[in-house]
Amino acid sequence: MALQEKVIACGVRLTLLAMVLKFVGGPISMAIGCFASGLHGDIFRVAIIQAALPQSISSFVFAKEYGLHSELFSTAVIFGTIISLPLLIGYYTIFDSFH
Repeated sequence: MALQEKVIACGVRLTLLAMVLKFVGGPISMAIGCFASGLHGDIFRVAIIQAALPQSISSFVFAKEYGLHSELFSTAVIFGTIISLPLLIGYYTIFDSFH
């Protein structure tokens, strides 16, 4: 990923959209799935937090290997990792206050 020319390869607007979808849309869709399947309690909380975890570096490696927009995955991995820690702490705090 350090070989990329720019940190934000896909533009600021698309990067912000991707982060909102990953860290807000992902947990919301996971919550809907949990309600539909009847999950609640600690399993529900773990599923929501897992949905907000950043992409792994392996997605970038596979994209680079197969020539599939690796610069976009690079942006997602870098910013997802930076944003995820404070956001996951916030999610955990919110869930702890409901418990």
